[in-house]
Amino acid sequence: MWKQSSKMNSKEKFTSAQQAYSCALDLLSYKDYSEQKLRERLQQKGADEEQANAAIAKLRHYGLVDERRYAERVYEAWLNKRCYGRLHLQAELQKRGVRQELVSEILQRFTPEQESELAENAAELFLQRNRRKLAGAQQYDKKIYAAAGRFMAARGFSSRYMTILLEKLRCDNDM
Repeated sequence: MWKQSSKMNSKEKFTSAQQAYSCALDLLSYKDYSEQKLRERLQQKGADEEQANAAIAKLRHYGLVDERRYAERVYEAWLNKRCYGRLHLQAELQKRGVRQELVSEILQRFTPEQESELAENAAELFLQRNRRKLAGAQQYDKKIYAAAGRFMAARGFSSRYMTILLEKLRCDNDM
């Protein structure tokens, strides 16, 4: 007869750190986690804090959980999105449970030149998405400038980089 795997109902409590470790291996086989998020997930699955910590320590010992490597992967994937700013990067890293010192380290590596390039990409994206609206307007009104500001702010750009899009709108309007 088929034997049920080590997966447990989320309402059942684990009886050993080994069960927490096995569960963590299952979770990591699907995707990477920061230590904080993995600990939370293990506790949701039925591990107590001590079991979760023991499992994470064992995973760290074998190199299966590495917070720095995880932060680097998140950063590289985020860079490939090509139209988000520093504030979005910071929020993404924090949302994924990356330790604050690693967040600060990653943010230091993200240069203003890189952010300016990404702001250019975002500005181009805004212009592409709003080409019809912009073509129909003789003179841009405050609504378009407000929409442009919201667009850039939603992508994590400070007002310093919003001026890139506003300049593009002015140049486009002058033509």
